[in-house]
Amino acid sequence: MTTVRTLTAADVELVRGIDRAEHVDMQYAVVDGRLVEAPVFMADIPRWDPDGTGQHSVAAQVAAYREDVERGGVLLGAFEDDEVAGLAVVVPSHRGDLAQLAALHVSRPFRRRGVAGALWDEAARIARAAGASAMYVSATPTGSAVGFYLGKGCRLADPPDPVLVAKEPDDIHLVCPLD
Repeated sequence: MTTVRTLTAADVELVRGIDRAEHVDMQYAVVDGRLVEAPVFMADIPRWDPDGTGQHSVAAQVAAYREDVERGGVLLGAFEDDEVAGLAVVVPSHRGDLAQLAALHVSRPFRRRGVAGALWDEAARIARAAGASAMYVSATPTGSAVGFYLGKGCRLADPPDPVLVAKEPDDIHLVCPLD
């Protein structure tokens, strides 16, 4: 059974235990304002680099989570039998009445077991409680990630947030009403 709880800023280090590895069969891009299937540019996504400092390193993930929490984000942890199954960060007041799901990662052994849904539900509850009417998501373009968010009611952001697009230009930028 998955338990989701709010964590402290010191707990961003838990991201070290997330195995993001994934085989990608399908990928998306936005072309002329429409979501289209695109060629897969990396079929096998490895774990984060445990030693380096590049964009796909554990150090970069810890720094990103820390930055999001420092700007008002709430760190959520999903646990199964006291093992970290996933983490998410929701920034309830991203811009106006728009919240941001700044991160959501489920460790490979816990996928397809409701962990992402449990994290999403808690992030949406926190955002609604803070007065947000919608949540912005910058999703990796994989079929699994985009499919998950579309299933939650997200749609293409129109217009997308220019700051977040500059930060993650290959991502699929989505907005989800929180009614």
